[in-house]
Amino acid sequence: MYRRNVCKICDIIQNFRGNGDYYKLAPCYDSSLIIHAPVNSPKLTFRPLLTKAEIDNLVKKIPAIECADTNERTLENTYKVLFNSENHESLICIIKTAYVRGEAKSRKGQKRCEKDKIYFQKAEKALYGELAIVLGKSIDDTRSYIIEHVAALSA
Repeated sequence: MYRRNVCKICDIIQNFRGNGDYYKLAPCYDSSLIIHAPVNSPKLTFRPLLTKAEIDNLVKKIPAIECADTNERTLENTYKVLFNSENHESLICIIKTAYVRGEAKSRKGQKRCEKDKIYFQKAEKALYGELAIVLGKSIDDTRSYIIEHVAALSA
């Protein structure tokens, strides 16, 4: 993982543009993008993918993960902080919060908030994208897998 992208290291480029060694990364879900990241950067945010066991533990935690306590004024900032935290539970918090807020607005006959839609999609893409690679499933199948397992836990 590099930031929120599941990537494959394609190459290590020696002295890239005169700035030292760089990884050449190819995001798994965007074949048009190539990322160059310095090998020796202290700010580099690489981490390994979750294991299947870690995914199973994460799924078991989902029912207990709370929605974010926010209002319209602080919503975008709350979502940004959660999204940038590099934490799977934070992504789940965004998904749950946006879903619950959207359902509440829908029941009132109101339109869903654009910020909820945007961050819901970003969080789903980041979370399910990583889990899909580990589980060997598509993103849609991974979403269904998570929903089914959470429903079984709640039953």
